[in-house]
Amino acid sequence: MLLIVPRGMHAVRLGNDAQISQELTVEKGATYAVTFSAARTCAQLESLNVSVPPASQTVDLQTLYNVQGWDPYTVSFEADDDKVQLIFSNPGMENDPECGPIIDDIAIKKLVAPDKPKDNAVVNSGFEFGPWMFPNVSLGVLLPTNLDEDTSPLPGWMVESNRAVRYIDSNHYAVPEGKRAVELVSGKEGIISQMVETTPDKLYSLTFSLGHARDKCKEPLAIMAFAGDQAQNFHYTPDSNSTFQVASVNFTARADRTRIAFYSVYYNTRTDDMSSLCGPVVDDVRVWFSGSRRNQVQVLLGVGLAFWAYLLVLV
Repeated sequence: MLLIVPRGMHAVRLGNDAQISQELTVEKGATYAVTFSAARTCAQLESLNVSVPPASQTVDLQTLYNVQGWDPYTVSFEADDDKVQLIFSNPGMENDPECGPIIDDIAIKKLVAPDKPKDNAVVNSGFEFGPWMFPNVSLGVLLPTNLDEDTSPLPGWMVESNRAVRYIDSNHYAVPEGKRAVELVSGKEGIISQMVETTPDKLYSLTFSLGHARDKCKEPLAIMAFAGDQAQNFHYTPDSNSTFQVASVNFTARADRTRIAFYSVYYNTRTDDMSSLCGPVVDDVRVWFSGSRRNQVQVLLGVGLAFWAYLLVLV
């Protein structure tokens, strides 16, 4: 059997009920992200369990996100002590003893809680705070299902769906702002969300950047955006001068916390292999009062332009 080694010459394959572990020295109470490369061998239902007791998460390896047959993944944990045990295990039982998930390239990163911006209710709005990314790997990092916003490899954000979204960097992809962004690669099955603090009965605006990662993703690209009880889809319309555009949704808050969420309207693949999954990029997510200072500035600019236009007409 020919096995895929993600990088280098060697990796570890976990057979039935097999596991490997290592003791780590960490900071008690801190949150850490574990980044690792994984591939399945012969079974579509293969999965990999990653645990730091008592926390545990099973990563589904059924979906192949690219033609190389492997991807970097990330999971997170909160350290209950200054010494923890990181365990990778195969929870499956295959008839073929040569089957089992393959793992390689393991990295641990302490996550820093981002500061809350003054004029934006979204935490980690530009996705700049996140898991370790291998500098020489152009596949990004897959964020599997995670429903705990307090212990997330992407601080502030949750992945609500069964399939992953891709965390990307500006070294290998087109990123609207900063160095990091999220590519929605799983259609309606890849949902990223956050609960933001709001004031009931106040009018808010959700804005975000929608873009193309320049990874040969076949168009059309579109995002469905949710803000409270409002939902709207936005199609990416290419501009020769930019790889992204800004979209917005207005909504009225009904509670002291409001859900915002995004998923890709379509299931997209790359044009060069027609198999690798891809999708629209979301970045620079902002939620603020409609009457906030930023909106007031926009209104003043609009009034100013109208005034000068009126003068020109008079002249």
